[in-house]
Amino acid sequence: MRGEACRRVRPPRLRAFCTSQVDHVLTALLTAAIMDVIGGVVTIELREDQVPIVAGLPGVLRMASGPCAVAYGSSQFLRAWTEVPGFRLLT
Repeated sequence: MRGEACRRVRPPRLRAFCTSQVDHVLTALLTAAIMDVIGGVVTIELREDQVPIVAGLPGVLRMASGPCAVAYGSSQFLRAWTEVPGFRLLT
């Protein structure tokens, strides 16, 4: 029964409402820490110029292109991305 109840838990949906570079980095690192505890995959919307940068990072599970490019990744991906100069989350 306990395992069954765990499967019904929906992961939290976090949104970035950041105003400074520090806010962007802290939001990403906090999300990565939460993912380490509860698991899950992060979905990140990307600007067009971020796509080639993000594609080569560790922990990227899948990329989707289109009018709004998206990357799906692990906590490892989020941590790696924060190390890239000019890192920013879309808000």
